[in-house]
Amino acid sequence: MFKTLLRPLLHTFNFKKMTKLAEHGDIDAQNRVAQLYHFGSFVAQDYEKAFGWYIKAANQGSSEAQSALGELYEYGHGVKQDDATALYWYEKAAEKGNLYAQNSVGWMYEKGKGTNQDYVKAVGWYRKAAQEGEVDAQFNLGMMYNLGHGVLKNHHEAFRWFNEAAQKNYPPAQASLGALYFEGFGISKNEKWALSLYEKAASNGFAPAQTYLGILCEEKREIEEAILWYRKAAQQGESSALMNLGLMYGLGQNVFKNELIAYALLEMAVMSGNETALDIRDTIAKSLAPSKMDEAKALAQDPEKLWALIDSRQNLKLK
Repeated sequence: MFKTLLRPLLHTFNFKKMTKLAEHGDIDAQNRVAQLYHFGSFVAQDYEKAFGWYIKAANQGSSEAQSALGELYEYGHGVKQDDATALYWYEKAAEKGNLYAQNSVGWMYEKGKGTNQDYVKAVGWYRKAAQEGEVDAQFNLGMMYNLGHGVLKNHHEAFRWFNEAAQKNYPPAQASLGALYFEGFGISKNEKWALSLYEKAASNGFAPAQTYLGILCEEKREIEEAILWYRKAAQQGESSALMNLGLMYGLGQNVFKNELIAYALLEMAVMSGNETALDIRDTIAKSLAPSKMDEAKALAQDPEKLWALIDSRQNLKLK
């Protein structure tokens, strides 16, 4: 499931004039000044000042400000992290029709954040926002149908909502639609079209799709292409891509064996929560001297240096 954060402003303001209006109670100005501080647009980012202006606008009934307060509380930006208070503000905004807030309320109920987990309520809020075109909610509603959470599992409905979001160039939906085509769930099986959708998602920067393409390329012995996709995903912290690259370097499969690089990549995968990578990392560790172990751990904490090291080597072992 996905929840995109609020986005920064893209246009400029006369900051002094806007602040003066905000001080005199203008709701729109209060929101604008809050957003400037929230995103660090034209002023230094300051979550506490953003909160101060949002709360003024929210108390005057602004759903935009109420939704933003929900995000600040959810992520602990400028205030103490508090899911229950986040949900309170999201719900106030959602009831006024704020689409971002409606998707966020669905997210909170789905994950059980600030309330008891309730898939049925999550679906209800996702549907409200999805029907109005909110792309995160369209994807999330598709996932609920795909998994049978809060609704009867229905691949046709999953396809419908994934397709709505995919048409807006939404990468997670493109990949999920690809999976339905690949399996023939809710639509006639079409592996060629499935691959096309995965490629769209990967080209749009979606790390799980990049990893999937890496796996396919490796299976087809297209090693340079596989490493390219794995690396794109790994540089976003995608744990499976980190593990697969680490395994290639650890075993010398299609690349020149380098246990230092292997350990660093696998350590990064473990830090990203990949439990499968843990045993592989520990096996690699047995062949590293203590000094090399320290170096490998340091590389895992400094990805920029690690990628530079990888680039400095002749890595491909073409066969």
